[in-house]
Amino acid sequence: MKIIKYLICSFFILLLNCKKVETNKEYVQLLWKNDTFDWMPSSLVLKDNLLYFADLNRNFYAVNLENAKVELNFKTDYNPIHKPLIVDQNLFLTEYNSDLNCFDKTSKLKWKIKGEINLRNDLSQYNQFIYGSVLGNGFSKIDKTTGKVIWFLPEASNNTETNGPAFFKEMIYLGFSDFNAKLSAINNQNGKIIWENKYENFKTISQYTTDKGLLVFLNKDLKEGKILMLDYQNGNEIWSKSINCDLHYEPNLADDNVIFSTYNNKVLSINIENGKTNWLLNLKNDQVETSVVNFKESVYFGTINRKLYSVNKKTGNINFMQQFNFGLITPIIENNKIYFPTGGNEIWVLK
Repeated sequence: MKIIKYLICSFFILLLNCKKVETNKEYVQLLWKNDTFDWMPSSLVLKDNLLYFADLNRNFYAVNLENAKVELNFKTDYNPIHKPLIVDQNLFLTEYNSDLNCFDKTSKLKWKIKGEINLRNDLSQYNQFIYGSVLGNGFSKIDKTTGKVIWFLPEASNNTETNGPAFFKEMIYLGFSDFNAKLSAINNQNGKIIWENKYENFKTISQYTTDKGLLVFLNKDLKEGKILMLDYQNGNEIWSKSINCDLHYEPNLADDNVIFSTYNNKVLSINIENGKTNWLLNLKNDQVETSVVNFKESVYFGTINRKLYSVNKKTGNINFMQQFNFGLITPIIENNKIYFPTGGNEIWVLK
């Protein structure tokens, strides 16, 4: 456990660089800061104006986003590298050994089931059910009230890495990454596989639902990437586009466009109807280190050099850059405001 904690701390050293923090900047202002939280940035999740997170000392919190008032705090064996799942005020937390715990809003344990390693990546919720790799069966549909498995895939999905599934009507779209990437379309009612696509020239895959079809990103060795738009019903390709470099962090679907970053320090906007590039922003010696978030007429993201970028989502022009003393975490939108958490246990807001 000590080795794990050391590795985690090393991984987040850029976020936790200690400097004196200003309370006011040109484009943002400090809402609050609380060093006692000592949060793990990768665990931050917002739900109903409560910010949920964990620290390396096994403390799990829920605090008011606006004033940092602690609404919940308890000890758990939750693995803070991965985001918690919050459904109807129930907390679904994966332990260090990948077991899945369900707690109520008072931190009382409701049920616990054995999980798989993939549960850290594919735990998700859709309608009144949760989904993830449990009980040695691989990817499963689970009753959120009892933890009972309703169905699991007919082949062992726990043998390869699964990702966060995409849901569209009565279908589930699940990506598999191993030596080759694969995409399965699954009937949500019975777990039957309807169609599968294999991509032998790529290693990892991610998929997202849009009004135009299923948007798929394929990656290979950080050097070669491809975007596909697929038909939901049969998996046939509607259009495809090479992006010459892997996707970096989750993309953002803004209007009829997808805006995303790549490992070679680029930010792109692609029209999801035809795959044409709207604009490309080259960050040169900087690199995006958060997901891209859409707020009003702009998109926002943080970079490895601790800069907050505001970019016009239609033109790709930079509105402003704001320097921070700590690493930035993916911005949060709530109450018609945009908030900027940092690795220094701070929340900033746009002026």
